[in-house]
Amino acid sequence: MSSTVGEDTPMAVLVQLSKVVPAQQGGAFSSQAVISGAEGFALGQLLPSHHLRRGCESSQQLTCLLPRRGPEQGGMARKRQAGTVATSVFPFLLVILLTRCSPAGCAGGDDSASHSTASTTEKPVLLNNIEDAEAFVSGAEVAVIGFFQEPQSPEAEQFRLAAGQIPEVPFGLSSSAAVLSHYGASANTVALFRRVDNDRRDLDMNNRDVDAKKLTRFVRMNELRLVTEYDPVTAIGVMQSSLEFNLLLITDKMSPKHPERMRKFRAAAERYKGKILFILLDTNLKSNERVVSYFQLKKSQLPALAIFHTPDDEHDVLTLDEISIERVQDFCNRFLQRMQKKEDKSEEKPLNEEL
Repeated sequence: MSSTVGEDTPMAVLVQLSKVVPAQQGGAFSSQAVISGAEGFALGQLLPSHHLRRGCESSQQLTCLLPRRGPEQGGMARKRQAGTVATSVFPFLLVILLTRCSPAGCAGGDDSASHSTASTTEKPVLLNNIEDAEAFVSGAEVAVIGFFQEPQSPEAEQFRLAAGQIPEVPFGLSSSAAVLSHYGASANTVALFRRVDNDRRDLDMNNRDVDAKKLTRFVRMNELRLVTEYDPVTAIGVMQSSLEFNLLLITDKMSPKHPERMRKFRAAAERYKGKILFILLDTNLKSNERVVSYFQLKKSQLPALAIFHTPDDEHDVLTLDEISIERVQDFCNRFLQRMQKKEDKSEEKPLNEEL
């Protein structure tokens, strides 16, 4: 899939999702988002280093590897021909967001109303043993640990500065060899742990280009929660999630009914933790208008739920007057059952051919 932004937009970004990859690796297919030009390079600087192809310069085309997880990471098992990968709806949504905002600018998030800032003098929690580290990770929806052999190193100082900029995300720091070994982390590595999809994202701090600002962007892009608001910052983290099922609540955050809707939506999300990624999409954001159009919805039909299976873009939409836990649960269960039947049929067909 490719999309080129027109001249009437603030910037031009080309994103392509390749349909062919060399091979299946560890049960997971990798797709490639190719972002050209300096803006692509700016976005690439914010991604974990293991997702970047070497040799990219600011004037060159950048290839970011975006993993599509398999059943061992919590996804539904799907048989595909080796060397192919289905195009997902999320690269399309990412293109929409990139046309509205510079990746470097959007990912900064310093002036975002949804994220407050705090004094940079705040220090991360010291984690001196494995028990403390495990309790720290399990105690929050999103947790960040910096693994540093030298806690007073320049890299650790940049980590502390970033921790002070994101007060609502707990930061921990460990220089314990046992803790580093337990998590399989090398020195000067920052790891983000998130509960919603039981996933972990690492950032190598040995790169001299990684400072507090880029570390902050890395956290903002990957801090998926029980309910994640979809915006230009979280779009990349959503796209890379290991969860193959995603549920969008398309609604107006300015509505007086929004707090109650979110309470019920979040309660429903608790029941599908680790299986479905729950996403809030605010219709007030200009960048989200085309997402609403993608699902062929009009404002008069909102609020609405949209659920889809990312590997093949199978999706369903439900318009409703009001949100209830029961309606969300029924909508999710019917879609999951439908996809399971489809999976069962696809497995029966090869068996019948063999007989």
